[in-house]
Amino acid sequence: MEAPKPGLSPADLNAAIKALFQRYQDTNGGWICGECRAKVQFVRCYVSIHDTPPGGVCAGMGEVKDFLLPYCPQCEGEPKSKSTCLHIGTGRLIKAFGGLLEDVGQLELT
Repeated sequence: MEAPKPGLSPADLNAAIKALFQRYQDTNGGWICGECRAKVQFVRCYVSIHDTPPGGVCAGMGEVKDFLLPYCPQCEGEPKSKSTCLHIGTGRLIKAFGGLLEDVGQLELT
């Protein structure tokens, strides 16, 4: 598994995070790989949440959050990509930190 591609919207990032877990199975003792049955490992994935200025460049004021990125150590190896970004649109950052970003799945936005 790799981190979701950069530049996603909140809804798309939420869907990408949920999709990461589709190949694994949740057991009472943790997560296992659906293919090889190995115990799934996790690394921190960092998400830069920022305004997107005109021109669409990945820059601007914002905040960094993190979530656990799953991977199978036998089938996949540790992810090379452990960061991504979330674009919330020009001028919306300050307004958005209320309800909008609570929809981003595992991200604990406090």
